[in-house]
Amino acid sequence: MAKRLTIIRHAKSSWENPKCEDHDRPLNKRGLRNAPEMGFRLAKRDWLPNLFLASTAKRARDTAALIAGKVAYTEGRIMFDDRLYLAQHGEWRSIIGALPAEAAHVACIGHNPGITELANHFSGEYIHNVPTCGLIDMRFEVDAWANVFEAKPASFEFDFPKNAQP
Repeated sequence: MAKRLTIIRHAKSSWENPKCEDHDRPLNKRGLRNAPEMGFRLAKRDWLPNLFLASTAKRARDTAALIAGKVAYTEGRIMFDDRLYLAQHGEWRSIIGALPAEAAHVACIGHNPGITELANHFSGEYIHNVPTCGLIDMRFEVDAWANVFEAKPASFEFDFPKNAQP
């Protein structure tokens, strides 16, 4: 069974309240617009993961809920994982490698710089930065999640809010 992995950077967050802890920052107006827009784009691609994981940070949880609402994924089924909060390459490798075998398509919402590091690991070309609410959608011809990091994606799509749509 092939594997499909979608990694998404959380939508734009607010820096308005300087006393707000980083983990608790909400989405700003642009983030509240961009997340549903990206969800709509994914819905047009018949995108529906078996498993949807998100960082426990408020901005990631809110991004997940807004995207889920556009792709008919029940918000209550989103799973939250502390390890995705500011995860670096090594943590991502552990998380992805341990995903359940029965999940053919997994979506993960996290943070930079880890998201951009992952994009560059799998991309055939350098990606300077995955912008907020940017996503990488990949398909792999592997049977186990543990083999994803040694494989080259069979397909690699990079999309983000400011990317022109046909």
